[in-house]
Amino acid sequence: MSAAVLAVLAVVPVANAQPPKFPDVDSYPAVDLAEYQVIGAHPSMSGWVFSTPGGLKCQSNMIADLGVSCTGTIAGAGTDMNSVAVSLTKPGLIARYEQSPDDHSYPLLPTGSKIAPGNGVVCAVLADDALACRAKKPDSWPKDTQDPPDRHYGEHGFVVQPSGSWSY
Repeated sequence: MSAAVLAVLAVVPVANAQPPKFPDVDSYPAVDLAEYQVIGAHPSMSGWVFSTPGGLKCQSNMIADLGVSCTGTIAGAGTDMNSVAVSLTKPGLIARYEQSPDDHSYPLLPTGSKIAPGNGVVCAVLADDALACRAKKPDSWPKDTQDPPDRHYGEHGFVVQPSGSWSY
């Protein structure tokens, strides 16, 4: 068994279309990506890391298909929810995982800013206790980019906030 992930205990339902209340993450000013970038031995181990004022620790992968995942207390979700993730190919997921504590230090993504590396994944800190992330086909891709045979590209996201966290 993996030390990082032992079991998924809960999942929130997802919808097929973006809810009308999803925040306009594109309207937030972008941070300098260099301060958040990590380089691994392979693109799947490279990307950007950040923390939020609310205590989430997030990893956004260089490969859009792998998306972004965050760990920590998921405010406004079910009891003990500690993980949220979304990607270009998978709807948002809020879950509880048994995991080892992450004691790495991640640079802070300030309230009122976004991280937008150009891979189709954008995350914005809406308030000290709120984060929204969206994954969709990058604008740099041709509009007629075909889905791979084994998965479907779509627009997916999540919002973490005390008044109610949700995903699509």
